[in-house]
Formats: sequence, C-alpha cells, structure tokens
Amino acid sequence: LLKRLGKWDPLLSCQYASCVIMPDCDFSYRGIEIIPEILFDRTNYRGLDETAIMSFSYWRRVLQSQYGFEGTGLDDSEMDRLANLLRGDFHFVPSMKDTIDATSKALCVLTDEQYDVLESLSDNERTLVSGMAGTGKTLLGMEQARRMYWAGNSVLYVCFNKSISEYVQYQFDKEGLDIRVGTLHSIMSDGNQADYDLPEYYENVLPAQFMKRLSEKEYDYLIVDEGQDLFREGYLPCLSKLLKGGLQDGSWLIFYDQNQNIYNSNNQFDSCLSKLKKCGAASFKLTVNCRNTKQIADANTLMTGVSNIGRPKVSGLKVQYLAYQNKEEEHQLLEDLIISLRNDGIYGSDVIILSKYSLANSKNCLSNKPLSKVAGLMKIGGQIWRAKKTELRFSTISAFKGLESKVVVLIDVDGFSDNALRMLNYVAVSRASTLLYILYDKSKESERQNMMVSSYLKL
Repeated sequence: LLKRLGKWDPLLSCQYASCVIMPDCDFSYRGIEIIPEILFDRTNYRGLDETAIMSFSYWRRVLQSQYGFEGTGLDDSEMDRLANLLRGDFHFVPSMKDTIDATSKALCVLTDEQYDVLESLSDNERTLVSGMAGTGKTLLGMEQARRMYWAGNSVLYVCFNKSISEYVQYQFDKEGLDIRVGTLHSIMSDGNQADYDLPEYYENVLPAQFMKRLSEKEYDYLIVDEGQDLFREGYLPCLSKLLKGGLQDGSWLIFYDQNQNIYNSNNQFDSCLSKLKKCGAASFKLTVNCRNTKQIADANTLMTGVSNIGRPKVSGLKVQYLAYQNKEEEHQLLEDLIISLRNDGIYGSDVIILSKYSLANSKNCLSNKPLSKVAGLMKIGGQIWRAKKTELRFSTISAFKGLESKVVVLIDVDGFSDNALRMLNYVAVSRASTLLYILYDKSKESERQNMMVSSYLKL
C-alpha cells in the first residue's frame, strides 16, 4: 500500500487487524509467537464473518489496554478502494484433494427434480423411474424405503448387483431400519445355489425353483433398483410373488437405465417394460446428472457415443487420457499416477481402479505384477464401496456397477467402437464423480479419435 499510495494517503494511517485461518487443519502448537485469540483452525473456525468480528475485537482490546486508543472506522468508499487494492495480490491455488472434496460436496445436494419425484411417489401406487447413470436413482430408492418403513410398511429393496445390496443394507442397518435388502438371485436361492455354474441356472432354473416354493413372505412395498438387469420374462413373476397384490395390484417403485443394460437383450427389456406400464404405473424421468462433473459427462459421450448422459450441474477437473504401448508401460503409468495422487493428499479410499478384466486375466496390467508398497495397499474384495483411508481399491467394471467413487482410474481400455465395449466404458466412466483417468491402448488411437469425432455433435 505504501508503494501504491504513498505515506500520506488516509489508508496508510489506519490500524490493521490480523489473524491466521487454517480451516482444514488441527493446529495444536503453542509458542511465544502464537496468539491463540486470533488463530482459527478446524476446531474453532466458524466462517469469515465471525472470524473478522473476533479478530477486530481482540485488536481493539489490545489498543485500548496498551495505548488507551480506539480508532474510528473507514467509510464505504474507502473500504471499497482498499478491498480492490488488496484483492490483486491475493492468490490461492487449492490442492487436488481440496478441489475434489469441494466438487464432491457440490454434487451431493438433492436436485429440485429429485424432490419432485419423491413427492409424487405418495400419489402413485406403482411407479417407473428412468434415469441415466448419476441421476440419483439409488439415493431416491433408499429415501422412499425409509419413508415407507416409517409409515409402518414392510419393505423389500431388490437389486442386481451384490455390492449395491451390501451398501444399501449397511446404511439401513446403521440407521436401525428393519428393511430387507438383497439381490434378486440371493432372495430366490435363499442361500442355496447348487448349480450356479450352469449357464441357464440364473435365467431359468433358479426362477422355476423359486416359483415352486410353497411359502414366501409378501411385502407391503417393493423397490427395485437396476431394473434394466431384472427385466426378464422369468423374473417378473418372482418379483410379483414377493409383493402383496403382486405387480399388477401391489405397491412398487422400479428404477432403470437402458444405457446400463449390459446383461439383458433389448427385446426382453422392452417386453418387460411394456408389461409393467400396463399395471397402471406412473412414469417419471430423471435428467439432472448429480454424480458426474460436466467434464466427466462430456468425456463419456465422446468416448461412447451415448448422448443422454443427463444435465450435469457442477463443473470440475479435466479428464486425463494416458496412452500405453504395452502392459509393462501401462503398469508404470498406473503406478506413477497413483503415487502422484497420494502425494497430492488424496486418500486411497477415494480412488477405484476399474478394468473389464479380472486380476486373474493376463489382459489386466496388474495380473502379473501388483502395485508397489509405495503406491499403497489394494483392496480387491469384500465391501468394495468401503475402505480404510490407506486402501486403494480395485474392481471389475461389472462388479462396481451402480456404485461411485470420487476418483476413477479406468485401465485396460482396448476398444471404443464395439457396442459391448461402449456400454462397459459408459458404465465405468459414469462411476467417477470428480476426477477421471483413462489408460488406453495406443494402437486404438485412431479408433478413439473416430469415436470422438462421430460423438462430438451429440454434446
């Protein structure tokens, strides 16, 4: 200010208050140079307004007690001039962790669209809700399950993916809610899957055995997540058997996303959806993408050609593409990337490595050589949505379907145009909420570019 204004400017004769703010840290050190009254860390920081008031109060007390002096304030025009002068020297570069945490927090706010659907459920006995990945289908399903439970109903929450069922059950158990959660296959088998290796077992044998069982509990309300994977002719009667009044006259809520229909034929999907609509079901569509940033959603469209990604509400970090020439180079790229993320303060539990190949498959760059201890311990089984801060996670794309992670590292991408690969890539990319890295085979670069060019107009 002295350089800019000269020593005779009124702003140079002011008394200035100071303080130190570390809102993301616990600062316990105390020494002769520390003034506790104007030190604010995670334990006592209450926002800028309160901090300013407390800091000025401290320094006014010091001036009065030591010098018997209390100055007057600046007028509005002087404060504006001072603020504009100081603002130009204020620079802040947030860490990678700060950025993804802030982005993740912004994504977690319920949308008006989700509130509207929730309120409409009370007016409809049977409801179909479609929505692409990231529109909050599981979130809404869990909230509706809570509401129906507290209204005195017995509630059954059914899905396809084991990891989702474990996650939902864990959340309900934490809240003390007696809501049954399970995959349809686990419910039908009741823990007995003797012939699960037979190709036709899940499709035909298991449903037939379930329908022959004489007694089965009927629930007041049925919620089906991942409906696109359960829209099969043999499964609808099984769902109906679990519900009082059946699908025709009972109370149910079914979520689905045709883009994630990676296990089912489109003909069977369409046939089952038509039958459900004939049950007098109301239909709603979720369009706001509240999981992925705009950058991740755009990357998904460019990479897969799927245009109905939803309307993202938050902008974020750039998606990174890393090309490799062989599996050894891919392994080194992955290792360097994970170490870099750790050095940026990102917890291992915030990261998931996804591949369409299992660790036992030689096409997986981790099959013959795990990551070093420097990169961190890797969790590959159990409740994959749950990990210690130090644990890096790995999962196949199929096993992680329906779940999400702040950071996704998609590895072993060796194709872009094949329809089955496009759907797998769509599922994988849509798991990332704030940060996405894609490791792909360099020999597929022209295929990737062609896909991006053909998809560009769909953005």
